[in-house]
Parts: sequence; structure tokens; C-alpha cells
Amino acid sequence: MVKKSTNIENPQTKEDLHTWPYRFELRLRVFVGADKLTMIPRVRNVDNKAFSFTIALRNYLSVSDVSEVSVEGLETLDYFDNLLKRERYTEQADAITFDGEIDRVYLSTPKIAVIDHERKRTIVLRKEGMVDAEIEVGVLSVMNRG
Repeated sequence: MVKKSTNIENPQTKEDLHTWPYRFELRLRVFVGADKLTMIPRVRNVDNKAFSFTIALRNYLSVSDVSEVSVEGLETLDYFDNLLKRERYTEQADAITFDGEIDRVYLSTPKIAVIDHERKRTIVLRKEGMVDAEIEVGVLSVMNRG
């Protein structure tokens, strides 16, 4: 497969300015290859005042059965547990498995491996410039925090 790319732009409307009163340009560049997806978001401040923002890129992964999936690469990292009033904890497990509801934001995450044991495949998530990762049951997303 030949690597293909496209740009997606999100023009700001007058209604947007009522919700968030800063002018900006958002562009997402997407590259698709045989075994790789690369997404590069760019935000440009076109306003006369500074602002901070957060971006989230969510990866929805098709897996055989969530109970047959584990996530590696998060051991010893600190995280906020969104189900426990965003209290801060340190991950003790070598791998995260899903046997109930999970909603955690892991801080300063490295490369993450999502292992589907039933399908015998591993999906590796690498990121640059995106600091944290959020894990939810059946959903893994990588997000930049401000």
C-alpha cells in the first residue's frame, strides 16, 4: 500500500466564538500506510491574546473481547482515577486488564502496547508531543494536556 495523506481543517464560526472567545486555526494532517497511522494536529493562535488548550486524539481499537486484552507500558506511572474523584495513584501492575469499568489518565506516558491475546496481535501506540494517555474500558486514547 502506498502511503497516503490528507489535511483536515476546522474553520471557526461565529457560534464557536460565543463558546470559546479566542480565534484559532486547527489543522489535522493524517498519513495512512500499510501498517501505520500518523496524525499530526496543529493549532495556530490567530488572536491578539494568548490562550492555553488541550487536544485529545482518541483511538478506538477493535478487539476480540475486552476481557482478553491487556495494556502494557504503564507500570510505575502516576495516574488520576476519574472514577475515584480524580485522586492520584501509582500503577502497580505490569499490565492493565479489563474486568470492570476503568477511566484513568496516566501521566507522561511512553510507548503503550495493547495486546489482544485472543487474536494474537499487538497494537503499539507511539506519540510525540502528546504527554498523557487516558484508558477507559474498551477505549484507549492519547491526549495532550495543555
